[in-house]
Amino acid sequence: MRGRPTNEQFRQMLEHMVQTIKNEIVEGLYEPGTDLPSEKALAVRFGISNLSVRKGLEILAGEGWIEKIPNVGNRVLRRRPRVGLTLGLNETTVRNMALNELLKDFERLYSWITVHVKVYSASKEYERAEPNVIDVFTLSNMQFQQLCEQGGTGILDPIEVHPDLYPFLNDLFSHEGRAVLQPIIFTPVVLCYNKRHFRERGLAEPTGGWTWDDLVRNAEKLTEGERYGFCFHLPDVNRWPIFLLQSGERRRARRSPHVPDDAARLMEGIRLCKEIVCNHNVFPRYMSENNADIERMFLEGKLSMVLTSYMALNDWKQAEVEYDIAPMPFLHEPRTLTVATGAGIASHSGHKEEARLLVDYLTSERAQSLIRKHTLSIPARQRIEPSGWSGEIANVPGRYMLYRELIFSYRTHRDLPIAVSSMGKLAQLLKSYWANMTAEEELYRGIGELLDHQGGEPENGT
Repeated sequence: MRGRPTNEQFRQMLEHMVQTIKNEIVEGLYEPGTDLPSEKALAVRFGISNLSVRKGLEILAGEGWIEKIPNVGNRVLRRRPRVGLTLGLNETTVRNMALNELLKDFERLYSWITVHVKVYSASKEYERAEPNVIDVFTLSNMQFQQLCEQGGTGILDPIEVHPDLYPFLNDLFSHEGRAVLQPIIFTPVVLCYNKRHFRERGLAEPTGGWTWDDLVRNAEKLTEGERYGFCFHLPDVNRWPIFLLQSGERRRARRSPHVPDDAARLMEGIRLCKEIVCNHNVFPRYMSENNADIERMFLEGKLSMVLTSYMALNDWKQAEVEYDIAPMPFLHEPRTLTVATGAGIASHSGHKEEARLLVDYLTSERAQSLIRKHTLSIPARQRIEPSGWSGEIANVPGRYMLYRELIFSYRTHRDLPIAVSSMGKLAQLLKSYWANMTAEEELYRGIGELLDHQGGEPENGT
């Protein structure tokens, strides 16, 4: 005997009916002003009850496809013209959001909309977009912060706050009390370690109580021959600021009178970073060009510990190395850098209704579940089950859910006493200091001057 369909099967059957009728209206099978087949005929065709058919028709009426005429039937209101949307994003966002899967699913739902992708080739290209080129922007929280600092948020329309997303993410993409982007995914920077190396050396795996002294002490024991205990890509704008965040305080509203104090606090983390990268019993003399260089050496077993992000783990889906993740070591209290990606509607878009559909889709439970299924990125929705990864993901860290326990430690670039637009200039000062080409007193003065006269472009980070 055939059982009743489950709730999920019912949802899929109802969705199939609704989307099929939408497609047939778009393709001209039902012209505006004509009637749909009877509810009974639709029930037979789609294998669902009359009550379910009515629910589907209510959806179509609510979206403006049909109107229900009492004692007559269901009349087609319009045939939607085909619309092309342009979605602007960074290249890594394609990987981190499983974008190809999302867009295929979105275009199944909204068959009259085609989404074209424009990849930002430079860190600020999104600011130079020509009118009507990009309809939906995706930006990192750092890019958004820079946009706010430079008064450029006018390229985006205000948007409603989504109550089902992590509240701290909504705050990252708000400006002057208004939400501007909807958060899609996020990641903290975490410590990643080779479990086999720790086991072979008889060492306990990292815990949330690790300070940097603990990391250095264990890294020295892990270093042997051509293998080093710890490394990260120092120039990356999502790596070196972690040390500053662990010694600094949130930017004050009136900062100028306190510049010496801010500089002094930053120096504590700057010194610590230098001590670690110059300790060649721990940190190799390796001129990495990007994070991928470091990750490759880790996967080859030449590094025991690295700094990474959940998004970066998307390149490790099939990695054979036995690894796991742990909280970031700390100086005084647990703090780590958080990176998020959000989507917003371009104020100059000529297709705002469709652009809003795309943004709403990206934050929907349906899309967020697809992100979880096909990536190791963290969905912005709070209630997305941590299971059901696709077969393409064969290596998931055992402590994947750690991110929920770390939320109290999350910080961003805007928690530093320096504008995002000045990060590039600060990086230049630090490079010289870390290379022993600038004395500490000179660096201290340089940071003080930079805090007084901020501006410039940040470096790129991944």
